[in-house]
Amino acid sequence: MRRFSRFQLILIVAVVALLAVNVYLAIGYFGALSRKASLQSDIENKQAQIARMPSQSDIDALTRQLDAAKQKLADESPFPEEIDPLELLDHIIYAVQKAGLDSYSYVPGVGKKEKIGEGTYTAIPYAITTSERLSTLIRFLELIEELPYDTITIRNVSLTATGEIWNLKFNLVIITQ
Repeated sequence: MRRFSRFQLILIVAVVALLAVNVYLAIGYFGALSRKASLQSDIENKQAQIARMPSQSDIDALTRQLDAAKQKLADESPFPEEIDPLELLDHIIYAVQKAGLDSYSYVPGVGKKEKIGEGTYTAIPYAITTSERLSTLIRFLELIEELPYDTITIRNVSLTATGEIWNLKFNLVIITQ
């Protein structure tokens, strides 16, 4: 058996290492080519889909549709034009009676502008104060929430106890156009 010199062994190891690196690079190169071909195919498929949908790529038409939808939403808005204060008072009196409250105070406030989404609306507050047992006050608040106004909110609730009697203060706010 022939013995290789040290220099020959180093050359053989270097050649084997270079061959291994070449095989590794060739595998990476052909894998990249395969991924590139796959991505190119995906790009062509997406471009074909876009070409088949010309009506959806028309930005001006989509903008007009969006404007029409916004206008329709504004026209069908649940925000009432105005609130009849006597009708609201009748509803509050009904809630007071149904809840079983003995007394209450009701003070209409001045409407303030409030920005909601892209629109500006008027928020009309009504300060309500009453005292009663807690279960009665909770029933009263439930009845207030059920008033026939879609844009009603209860804000600034203050509830304090004096023995078994609780004092309730809150602002009933109805948002109008």
